[in-house]
Amino acid sequence: MRALIIVDMLKDFVYDWGALKINGAKEIIPYIQDLKTQFKQEKLPIIYLADSHDTFDKEFEIWPKHCVEGTVGAEVVDELKPDKEDIIIKKKTYSGFFKTDLEETLKKLNVNEVYIVGVATNICVHYTASDAVLRGYKVVIPWKGTKGITEEDEIYMKKHFENVLKITII
Repeated sequence: MRALIIVDMLKDFVYDWGALKINGAKEIIPYIQDLKTQFKQEKLPIIYLADSHDTFDKEFEIWPKHCVEGTVGAEVVDELKPDKEDIIIKKKTYSGFFKTDLEETLKKLNVNEVYIVGVATNICVHYTASDAVLRGYKVVIPWKGTKGITEEDEIYMKKHFENVLKITII
């Protein structure tokens, strides 16, 4: 079974006022909406991964303070609001697998293939996709549904996904 994993499409990353806005993230929303509709029509699971940091998270030594749990910035963007049957998994770092129940959730749903979209291609999408591959999942990345920090990051990651991780890019 397939599942759609939507990574960090959160207000702090997408909206103009966001604490760690990723340029172009807003433009991928319509594509992700279409994918979500497609997966819903096929009655396939939708899983949201959401950065959810503590106020004094060590990650803030690397990045500006963002997606602090309980703040508006940590919410999924309005255009992609989860439906009640969708699954939301909060994460504290780059990979959606690290110290979360993502793997248990995928096993419970009998998922063996994940489609991963969201931001940032070169950070949280990358680490989640890499961990999925290392756990034996078939990984597909719908390229129009991702956005990296820079264009150079995107170019590098596409090559890395295809050549190193053997991920299918569509």
